[in-house]
Amino acid sequence: MVPAPRLCVSRRPACRGLSAILRRPAADAGSSRRRREPLPIVHENPSALSEPLSTPAPASAPPFRDLVSAAFFLSGAISLVYQVLWMRELSLLFGNTAQAGATTLTAFFLGLAVGGWAAGALAPRLARPLRAYGWVEIGVAATALIYFGLMNLYAVLVPSLFRRFGGEPGLFLVVKFGLGILVLLPPSCLIGATLPLIGEHVVRGRDTLARGGTWLYAINTLGAALGAYAAGFILPLALGFHRTYALAIAGNVVLGIVLIAASPRSEPRVARLDAPAGDPDETMSWNRVRALAFQSGMVTLALEVLWTRMFSQVLHNSVYTFAIILIAFLVSLALGSLLAHRLLRLGRPAAQTLTMLLGVGAILVAISPWLFYALTGGLRYVADRSGWIAYQLVVFSLAGAVLAPPALALGTVFPTLMKLGESPARSGGHTLGQLVAINTFGGIVGSLLAGFGLLSWVGLWAGLRVVALLILLGLPLVGGRASFARTRSIWAIAGLLAVTLTGLARPPAVRIDRSQGERLVDVRESPAGTVAVVQNPSGLVIKVNNHYTLGGSGAFRDERRQGMLPLLLHPHPRDVYYLGLGTGITAGAALVPGVERVTVCELVPDVIEMSRRHFGPFVGNLFRDPRVRVVAEDGRTFLRASDERYDVIVSDLFVPWEARAGSLYSLEHFRSARAHLAPGGVFAQWLPLYQLSRREFDIIARTMLEVFPDVTVWRGDLTVTTPTVALIGRLDGAPLDPAMVERRIHAVPDPYLLVGYGPRAAPLMWSYIGDLGAARALVEHAPLNTDDRPLIEYLAPVTHRRVEGRTASFLVRDQLTGLCADFLRASPPEQDPYLSRLSALERGLPRAGFYTLASSVARRMGRDAAADSADAHLQRVLLDLFRQPRVSGE
Repeated sequence: MVPAPRLCVSRRPACRGLSAILRRPAADAGSSRRRREPLPIVHENPSALSEPLSTPAPASAPPFRDLVSAAFFLSGAISLVYQVLWMRELSLLFGNTAQAGATTLTAFFLGLAVGGWAAGALAPRLARPLRAYGWVEIGVAATALIYFGLMNLYAVLVPSLFRRFGGEPGLFLVVKFGLGILVLLPPSCLIGATLPLIGEHVVRGRDTLARGGTWLYAINTLGAALGAYAAGFILPLALGFHRTYALAIAGNVVLGIVLIAASPRSEPRVARLDAPAGDPDETMSWNRVRALAFQSGMVTLALEVLWTRMFSQVLHNSVYTFAIILIAFLVSLALGSLLAHRLLRLGRPAAQTLTMLLGVGAILVAISPWLFYALTGGLRYVADRSGWIAYQLVVFSLAGAVLAPPALALGTVFPTLMKLGESPARSGGHTLGQLVAINTFGGIVGSLLAGFGLLSWVGLWAGLRVVALLILLGLPLVGGRASFARTRSIWAIAGLLAVTLTGLARPPAVRIDRSQGERLVDVRESPAGTVAVVQNPSGLVIKVNNHYTLGGSGAFRDERRQGMLPLLLHPHPRDVYYLGLGTGITAGAALVPGVERVTVCELVPDVIEMSRRHFGPFVGNLFRDPRVRVVAEDGRTFLRASDERYDVIVSDLFVPWEARAGSLYSLEHFRSARAHLAPGGVFAQWLPLYQLSRREFDIIARTMLEVFPDVTVWRGDLTVTTPTVALIGRLDGAPLDPAMVERRIHAVPDPYLLVGYGPRAAPLMWSYIGDLGAARALVEHAPLNTDDRPLIEYLAPVTHRRVEGRTASFLVRDQLTGLCADFLRASPPEQDPYLSRLSALERGLPRAGFYTLASSVARRMGRDAAADSADAHLQRVLLDLFRQPRVSGE
């Protein structure tokens, strides 16, 4: 039943004005009755005069409050899942560079801002905003389906665009941004529209913007934290990215249907009264509110970027650790919103509260570098000996101690602005729409400022102090009584003092252990990472983000051997491609007679500069030889987009638990490598066995065997503590030609690069482990590592922590011996078709290499009897081999 038209009082100032009239003396009241002067009513829409108005009951909960809260909580979770999926998929397409990631994030945030602004303008004119919100959720699902069609189109289109614009990075960045907009703008616009629409419903439902808006913002952010956990820890590994994406779309559809079905047939349309002069503690000029909303978004996103970089200096930087930092950040913001919700319900003056929290936030941000430095013991690697569960708890605790307090304080700012932005002249949805849009635009500016400005211009630690100053700049914008001026001054002085004192000395950019003879040679900070050259007793090393060592001059022979071994297995390598530069020593090994062109791709531009500046004596003429081209680009993206074919492709060693490194072991990447090999080409994938368990090795080997039917396995060195192996994939199934190997060995300028000795192919055969194709049964059980289900990216970090906790083992020592023994049994060298053209002596040397390894492991483990037994076997093998009849040329 439609109620009779009644006066609706929906704003507290108007309520106080009506109460004052009702509290007048009786005579005055009687006079009022005689005159019967009507109360003035201001309508946003003149047509509302003919519509029924409802009387609020401020103490009552709005209709469907629990349903709306649950729906918006789940909406936040689904939206964050989308964001994670879009960022990952577009990084695989555009490249995993800082610039490509920034363009994707900007496109997503731009959509949120546009959607918020448009929905805010539309919301007051909607008769049923809850129903409209339900249709928006369905719209998100429908537009998200665009992803599948466009991504298939992009997979074909991007390589040609890369070839066209790859030489003009700035222009190509604009092209990437445009492509990202096409995919992300439609669904992200609709996601941005959700808060204004649901806010309009809640405020119409007899709640205030300050109470209802802050509550909605808090639960939506908590939902986003849940989405970050699901997308970071559970769904990609359990379902894969495509099924996770489908689940998110289904979630949107279900939410939309439920909300449409539950929406009332009519929602109250609120008339607004002329308000008396606002309490200066409760109101602020709309322009100031919007300026503070912009500032809030800017500093919040800038801090997220800077804090993520800060934590990357001490964590193992897997998908899990980045998810933990994001979860802690989102939970802190949500708790800040709940705190604001509580303070406003208790009647705390909004302007005074905002002043205090801005001051507290600035101080906490200013001291966060030193707090972080102290809690990490001077940038030590966190939780060295912690298992998987303990490690997660340590990281959560560290994030809770360092970033949670300032994030919580700053998380109250945007919700408090909802209170200060309340006005009889605007509906709740309109106010929320503008605040969300401006806040999101500020976030875009803040993320770009921090990522591409502060990190390069002043570095991480000074960048955090700059953000603290930006927070303090919000204090003059806060209104309030004149008596608050002194309070604002006190907080401003306290914040400036904190910034000044923390700037008198700053933590070092990189941890240098002087007790171990380390000395900092050079350091650079950029959007891609903190790159340092450190001198230690063994030589120079390059470190990225404090702990990721890319190699060093002390491992000169091992690194050159990684670059040389694949070249020895190709008869005439002319065009060579190296994925990863590092120190440049590996790629420098390719500069031998016969090689006509060498292409090297490195993800981090500063690594190229550090190699050029400090490793000249170790890389030969790598940076001066006209045959060499060094490119700062994602190596996987560059290879996929290239129209060139290579005789040899060498994929360097990568830390498997680092975020996105798993994509370099994926089925799709191996297929791309095969597609870019010239006839008779060779692809070498180096693996750090000291960072992989048998499970991860089997997955990678099984995945490579799916693409290259002919794969052989070679040891990169004779060490038992940091062993490396190469999986060598070949396009043809021809057996190894000993004369060709001998000719190629003669082209090697340093005989010590070989791990063995003997005639013809013998120097190589000491390091031969076996034929993976013949030993397929060893890895047949393993699943494939794909872009859709990136097992290595999610399993390797867990293995890493389990090894630290002494509950798992990498492929070192006994595990390495076991792996080689399995290959000997599954693919005996005497029966190996790949070795069929070798002499009996040469075919027997892999077994001699195995006993050499077994002896080294046993002696290192203190098992002298086992070592003596391995030595005895080695002697018998060698005696038998050298008694064999020689063939011509041996």
